[in-house]
Amino acid sequence: MDARDGASTPIRAGTSTGTRTGTSTRTGNGTGNGTGIGSGVAARARWDIGFGAVMLAGALLALFVWFPSDIRTGFIFTNAIGRVEPGDAFFPVLLASVLAALGAVQILIALTRRGPPGAPRRLTGANLRFLAELLGIVLAGLVVIYWLGPIVVAALGALGVLEGGYRLYTDTAPYKYLGFLAGGLGMTLALIWRTEGGLRRASLLSVVLVLLASILIFDVLLKNVLLPPNAEF
Repeated sequence: MDARDGASTPIRAGTSTGTRTGTSTRTGNGTGNGTGIGSGVAARARWDIGFGAVMLAGALLALFVWFPSDIRTGFIFTNAIGRVEPGDAFFPVLLASVLAALGAVQILIALTRRGPPGAPRRLTGANLRFLAELLGIVLAGLVVIYWLGPIVVAALGALGVLEGGYRLYTDTAPYKYLGFLAGGLGMTLALIWRTEGGLRRASLLSVVLVLLASILIFDVLLKNVLLPPNAEF
C-alpha cells in the first residue's frame, strides 16, 4: 500500500501538474496567437472589404451617374443607315460592369474566407516584389499585344511577302489576331502561373476559350470594332 501510494502520488501529481501546465501553456499561446492572428485577419479583411467597396461604388457611380449624363449614344444605337451598332457607352459599360462584379466578389470573399495563420498585417517587401512582378508581366503582355503584329508585317514586308505597313492589315487575318492572341495568351498564363504557382490544363483551355470568344464577339459579330491594338494604327 505504501509503495503503491508513494508511486502513484508522484505520478498523479506529475501528470496532473503537467496537464495543468500544458493546458495553461496552450491557453496562453492560444490567446496570444489568437489575438495576433485574429487582428491580422481582421486588418486584412478590412482592407479587402474597403478595396472591394471602393471599386464597387466607383463602378456603380459610373454606370448610373457618369455614363448616362456624359455619353450620348448609349450602349447600343442605330446609325443613319439603320444598322444596329455598339454605342459610345458600350465598352465603358462593359468595363464598369466587370469592375462592379469584381468588387462584389472581393467583398464576399473577404467576409466569408479566413486568412492563413500568421498573415501579415501590413505590406512587406515580398508583397511589393509580388506586385512588381505582376506589373512587369502585364506590361510585357501589352508590349506583345501592341507590337507583335506590326513587327511581323514589317519583317514579311522586308522579305517581299507583303507590301505596305501594318495599317493596311489591321482588318486582315491572320495579322490582326497576332498580337491579341499571343500577348493575351502569354500575359494571362503568366499571371496564372505566378499567382497559383503552376499551370493546369483547365487554365490553358479557359484562357483559349475566352480569347476565341472575344474574337467572335468583338471582331466577327461587331463589324465596326477592331481588336487591340488595331484601332491605334
